[in-house]
Amino acid sequence: MSKKDYKEAGGVIPEDMGPLEILEIGIYNETSARDFYLSVAGIIKDVSGREKFQLLADDEKRHRETLEDWYKKESGGVAFPFDPKKVKKIKVEVKDHTSAFAAIDISLEAERQAYLFYLEAAKRAKDEKGKEMFEKLSEEEDGHYQKLSAERNAIAGGFYWFGLDQSAPLED
Repeated sequence: MSKKDYKEAGGVIPEDMGPLEILEIGIYNETSARDFYLSVAGIIKDVSGREKFQLLADDEKRHRETLEDWYKKESGGVAFPFDPKKVKKIKVEVKDHTSAFAAIDISLEAERQAYLFYLEAAKRAKDEKGKEMFEKLSEEEDGHYQKLSAERNAIAGGFYWFGLDQSAPLED
């Protein structure tokens, strides 16, 4: 991305963006997400919540490694030239339920954008293995979104209406 500015992952990938640039965006976004999840995990007092964010961070690290391996393959054996200054820092202070919602809402939006980005990257992939890799990443990001949605509902004291074993009338 020598002449272009770093962009965050999103559903639209410009037509003039090549495979290495797409991989670069993914690598930096996975790094940013991992750093964010680690920072949230570091301040959550609840062990279960902390572990959930740690697991998300671990997944994002694995995603980055997958993308870096693919970058090396696509570049003819050249390792990804990582520049820590290109990693977007996402900050949120988690003090109570309200700020916990903010952290989860940031995470939900990031996971949605990553999901859309990888779906679009899969469409643009030039070979079947690349397409499969991006599709798998999109599925994993969607899984993160689902887990975070459930966590948000749990914090809110919500429940899943359509997950109940019993049916009940909505009216009296």
